[in-house]
Amino acid sequence: MGRFNSKGMWNIPHVKKNEKKAKLKLTDDDDELLVVEECYCPNGHNLVSPNVEFTGRHGILIKLKKGKLEGHIALSPYCGDKSKYTIGIDLSEGEIMNLLCPTCDVPLPVYAPCDCGGDMITLFADKMGNYCNCIGICNRVGCSHAEIKQGSELFNIYHRKGEIRGTQGYL
Repeated sequence: MGRFNSKGMWNIPHVKKNEKKAKLKLTDDDDELLVVEECYCPNGHNLVSPNVEFTGRHGILIKLKKGKLEGHIALSPYCGDKSKYTIGIDLSEGEIMNLLCPTCDVPLPVYAPCDCGGDMITLFADKMGNYCNCIGICNRVGCSHAEIKQGSELFNIYHRKGEIRGTQGYL
């Protein structure tokens, strides 16, 4: 395939995605919910854990650190659901926590600053660490964005503001 077609337009190859990392599930009332089935740290460790469950689905397990205090937080795998519980640490409204991979302790990367003064933290939907295929959550306890947000929603919010920090996977 050449770089340009007969009309002088760029030929852009179609890239086929091998796996779908999140799927749509229809509930009884026909509302669509996005369920996160896999998400990864920058080193490729799966953060969805069989050790935590929310309504029959495996939850997202993340290590928390604040000063010398450490613990874990289990997040609902349903995008937009604020359900969570902590293990080994107590959280107070307004605290900003450091979010880490529970396997390798690497800090989860920042997608963009949040309106509340915290940061939107990136959870990758593929092992490649692609910012175009990610979900995010604010690291401030009690923030209105302290829930799983879809990558397209993150991009639409923060691209308009010009505040996206994680740009390695965009172009």
